[in-house]
Parts: sequence; structure tokens; C-alpha cells
Amino acid sequence: MKTKGFLLYLIILHSSLFILNSCNPHPNQVKITGRFDHLEQAEFFIYSPTGGTKHLDTLHIQGGEFEYMAAIEGDEIFRLMYPNYSELTIFAQPGVDIEVTGDAQNLNAVEVEGTKDNEVYTEFRERITGLSEAEVCDLAQQFALKYPKLVLSRFLFSTYFLQNDSIPPAQVSEIFDSLCRACPDDVELSKLSRQVRSHGLLRSGQNLPEFKLKTRASAITEEKEKEISSSEFRGSYLLISFWASWRSGSQSALYRTRRFRKEMKEKGLLVNTISYSLDTDDAALKRIEEKDSINYYSYCDFQCFNSQLAQKWCICDLPYFVLVGPDLKIIASGSDWQHDIEPQIQTLCL
Repeated sequence: MKTKGFLLYLIILHSSLFILNSCNPHPNQVKITGRFDHLEQAEFFIYSPTGGTKHLDTLHIQGGEFEYMAAIEGDEIFRLMYPNYSELTIFAQPGVDIEVTGDAQNLNAVEVEGTKDNEVYTEFRERITGLSEAEVCDLAQQFALKYPKLVLSRFLFSTYFLQNDSIPPAQVSEIFDSLCRACPDDVELSKLSRQVRSHGLLRSGQNLPEFKLKTRASAITEEKEKEISSSEFRGSYLLISFWASWRSGSQSALYRTRRFRKEMKEKGLLVNTISYSLDTDDAALKRIEEKDSINYYSYCDFQCFNSQLAQKWCICDLPYFVLVGPDLKIIASGSDWQHDIEPQIQTLCL
């Protein structure tokens, strides 16, 4: 009887697994489909800042529709980049189908379905329309604490608090502690602890954190690899530009860096610049360096967002700029040149 019972158990188990696999034709992949009104043909781009994909992929829109599949091992975040360089964040899970629907004439109102994260985030995006920056942060905090077990919660916390140097460190720590109490076993959340401790590290007025980098050999200037350190930039202005060839806005970042350097030189002021690339492909990086005439310090360890300074300084968005004064104190930092950097340059009468 025991043998028959065990055999019956195996049969039931096998049948259950078969049914599950039948219902889930791609258990180790995410499938993202999209449908846009008022759009016949176009090219979108998609990438994953969390490591779901290593490269920027192209989505070919035909008849207003597209389909994209990627192999992922766990929860990942993808970003859909439109031709106007605005982006849509998508939360992905293995084996789950994601559906994106919207109107090409109103990309801010695009809806994403398929997981609880996407549905809640769609609601969040709808509710922040027309709100001030402070009101958006308040709502982000409400959603993060209301849905602490969702990946969305960590995303909102990172986007609106960890990456925002204007938020007091005490408030960041308070929100983080609340999330940790709600999710004491969340490993991914615990990984943010170092970033929480380093929040405000690049705030205006802070001393530039010490660093050492081994720069790349330059085909333009024919200079060989060289080790540089933060201390050697005392006495001159310094602009560090974080970018990547696969990230929109990077071309503009390199242009602004080059123009800033030129304007400083015309005013007789000494300035140093560092190109800090988060690329993963050496050939792609070389093409950009030659095309944009990067004839100043260039660094890349091909670790993307795991790169040493990106990790230590909590660089989570690209491009990102850090402007430092001759006294090695940070003048300004941020991802928006016109909003974060340009006003400070004007106050220096540069």
C-alpha cells in the first residue's frame, strides 16, 4: 500500500509540474509586448540598469507593435527608451508576460501590466502628474512604505531619496530603517545599506572623497596609462563626467565637458576633466573616444554600475557630473547639467 501511495504521489507531482510548465512556456525569460496608437514604424531601445541585459537592445516597431524577450534569473528592472530620449521603467519577473500599451502622442500616459509592481507604478506615475518636486517625493515615500515587499519600493527609495542629495541624510536613513523593519529578510534591500551611509557624499560643500584611478592609454594624445589620485587636482577646477555609450544623454555630456574645458581655458583658468565611462565594451568605448576627441583623462574598468567610484559614490543614473573647486570641495553634482551644474558655474563667473 505504501509503495502504491508513493507511486501515486510521484504521478501527481509529475502531472503538476507538467501543468505548470505548460502554463509557463518561458519560465526563465521575460516577454514584453507593446502596442502604441498613432505609431506605424519606429525604433525604441531597451536596457536593464540592474543587469538583466548587458547591452542596449533595439526594438523595431511595426504596425505600432513590438515584442521583446530576455533571459533573466530573478526580478529585474528594464528601461524602455523612446526616440525623444524619455524613458519608461518596467519591472520584470522570470516567466511573466508584460504588456505595454499607450498612445505615441502621449507617452507620459503609457500603461504597463503583468505584475503588481508595474500596475502600482503606473498608478504612481498617473498621480504625480502636475505635482511639485516636494510633493512627488512625499508620494514616493507613501508608496514605498505602503508596498515595502515590492521591487517598486526599493526603486522609489533609490530614485527619489538615495539619488537626491537635497534630501537630508537623516530622512533617508529613517525611510530605509522603516523598509528594513517591514522586510527584515530582504537581501536586495540590505545591499543598499552602504549607499544609505554614503548619502550626501557628493553634496555641495563636501570634501571630494579620495580616490585613485588608472587612466586609459590615449590614441589621440598618445599618452600611456597613468595612475592619478584626487589629491593632485588641488589648485585647479575638476569636472568628472560619468557616462556610457549605451546611455542616452552621454553624447551631450561629453560635449558639455569639452565646452566647459574650452571656456575655462579661454578665461585663463586651469581645469582638469575626467571621462569616467561605465561601458562594458572596449570597442564601443574607443569609437566614442575618437569620435568625441576625448584628449583628457579617461577611465573605464568595464564593470558598468559596479565600477569602483560608481559604487562608492552611489552613481545610479547617467550622465552624472561632479564639479570640484581648487580647494577640493564639491561645488555641484547631479545628472542634469542645466539644473544642477550650470547655475553654479554662473555664480563662479566662469
